[in-house]
Amino acid sequence: MTARVLALLALVAGLIMFTGGTASACKCVERGPQDQMESAVTVFAGTVTRVGVSPDESGGGHVIAVLRADHVYKGQAREWFQVSTRSEGPACGYDFAAGSRHLVFAGGRDEALTTSSCSGNASLPAGDRPLRRDDGNGVTRELIAALGTPSRVRHTGAAEPTIAEPTIAESTAAGSTAAEPSAAGSASAKSAATESAGPDGGTGVLVAALVAVGVVALVAGGGWAYRRRSST
Repeated sequence: MTARVLALLALVAGLIMFTGGTASACKCVERGPQDQMESAVTVFAGTVTRVGVSPDESGGGHVIAVLRADHVYKGQAREWFQVSTRSEGPACGYDFAAGSRHLVFAGGRDEALTTSSCSGNASLPAGDRPLRRDDGNGVTRELIAALGTPSRVRHTGAAEPTIAEPTIAESTAAGSTAAEPSAAGSASAKSAATESAGPDGGTGVLVAALVAVGVVALVAGGGWAYRRRSST
């Protein structure tokens, strides 16, 4: 009977580990550069100047990145962009760091742009030149063809936008600062963050159900063993 209980415990643990691993992975729908280009509101290459991290009710929080654009491939050509993404990789968040340069495919609204690791973004070499095939990190002939001819952004010295979010941590290329709270910015950023691609929300319910089944099975097995021992 002990061996049977141990086998049941191992089965339940295996199911929990399997579903837990599934929940921790970000799953992206395979799309080509042309599809990614068409679904984006704006596409640009730019350097991150500021990153703010904020919590929200859905768990995990999100990141607000400010980028200074050098080339715009789709949408209005402007110097500054503010983009929101989930702060965790399993939630399909994209990794922004102050000083790094990226090709960004952003959706959402112009005042609340969002992106994710499934959007088609790519890390780029430092600088401000147009994309080339030797840039690596997924910069292919197909991608360059889909992007087309970019608009060069003129840097006019416009002031860098302040992250409109009640940040708990914020970094810049030069050092750390604190942002002013903004209820309106918080609400719009949270709404935008929930639009990002992410893992299946029903997986946690499945794990809980499996645990419940395992507990019931163990109780039933223990009761059966007790009755059998009593009858003998």
